[in-house]
Amino acid sequence: MSFSSIELCSKALNKIGANSITSLDEGTVEADICSSIYSSLKQKLLSLYFWSFAIKTSNLEKTELAERYDYTYAYVLPIDFLRAIKIASGDSYKIAGNYLFSDDNEVNLEYVADVEESKFSPLFISAFIYLMSAELSISLLNDTSKYSLFYRLFNSEIREAKSVDSMQETNKTIKNFSLINARK
Repeated sequence: MSFSSIELCSKALNKIGANSITSLDEGTVEADICSSIYSSLKQKLLSLYFWSFAIKTSNLEKTELAERYDYTYAYVLPIDFLRAIKIASGDSYKIAGNYLFSDDNEVNLEYVADVEESKFSPLFISAFIYLMSAELSISLLNDTSKYSLFYRLFNSEIREAKSVDSMQETNKTIKNFSLINARK
């Protein structure tokens, strides 16, 4: 199940009883509001969790910025970067603006990316539509009761989406931990 931004906006509009759109720049009030909130809501929801479908890795490009934040090197973040997960070395780092600062000579970054809609999981899509519906209820209809309803539905759906997404990898076991070894 894959949807475009227009299809996702139209589904959210339909849920609140508004007209569908065929383009984000068609000039209707619905399209204008969808266009103004879509990208920020998408990035907000993607940044909320380490979604398995949105995780990428990248060897970062070193840049010639002056030493900052007590780190030796500066690296340019990927264009689709939303949120850092970790760097391969496990060393400390700092992100400021479009740069990652580290003492590592090379940095391989694992991060949450601003991915295209075709990568979204079905439960993420459902949660995103409810979030859009909640926001559109306020922006388009100024209806706080619909906002509350759709926001509750979003919260329920996002919990389920996170739960299912967390099952995409094996559980991490704790090895050689002194408190566990003491119980044996």
